This record gives sequence, structure tokens and C-alpha cells, in this order.
Amino acid sequence: MNRKRFTTALIAAMMVGALCLGIAACGGKTPETSNTETETSEITTTTTTTAPTTTLTEYSGPRPNTEEVTWKETQLEAPATYYVKVSKGEFLNVRSGPGTKYEKVGTLTRGQSVTVVARANGIWYKTQDGYFISETYLSGKIPN
Repeated sequence: MNRKRFTTALIAAMMVGALCLGIAACGGKTPETSNTETETSEITTTTTTTAPTTTLTEYSGPRPNTEEVTWKETQLEAPATYYVKVSKGEFLNVRSGPGTKYEKVGTLTRGQSVTVVARANGIWYKTQDGYFISETYLSGKIPN
């Protein structure tokens, strides 16, 4: 543990210990008072658990022409909507070209819909924005 973390943890522990002095809930005795009024202090501990978040790449407009087109594309008769069917907690890579050798430009999550307009190199779909995803991880139905 680095020195800064250790010091911070030590100070926090000392502050909690100081708060516990004189409070019955922490094992100490409540001090007696001679006043007729009694002050009550309450310590509330809140634990917040946050799920990890994933920022997904936003796709907009046609993809910039940074890749030389060296593949064959077959346009679909009409754009089709598919849904990502990866395991829970997994993501589907979106590529700049039809193959794993092309740059990963983003990810899609389970159940996310995507509109495809063409096929390329047999098992790759071209999205309406010009990116590519493997047909292996797409379904015509929303996954459960």
C-alpha cells in the first residue's frame, strides 16, 4: 500500500474511533449529564455499491474512408435489423473492415440492435454507418 493511501486510511480510522468514544453503540458508555436536556447524536453509515459502467462508442454518419476497400460487398435488398447475441457481460467488437485483422472501433452489448445494409467476405455484415460486425454474434430475435 503506498504511503498516501496508508495515511488516509489511518486518519479515517482515527476519526471513526474518535466518534465512537462515549457512544453506547460502539461499546463505550454514554456520559452522564447534569442538564435536564439531553443531546442526541446519530451516526448514519451509508454504503453505496455501484455497478461498473461501460461506455459504448457512439456511431454516427458514414465511416471515414481510412481503409482501402479490398473486400467484396453484396448489398442487401433492404436494410435489416439484428440483435447482438453475446453472453451476458460480454461485448461484440465493431471493426473498421470485415475481419479481425481490422481495427476495433467500438463495442456493442447483448441485445443491442444494429441495422445492416450489406454482407462482406461471407460472414461479416456492414452496418448502415459503414462499420463491420460478425454475423456469428447476431440474431433476428432479441436474446433473453
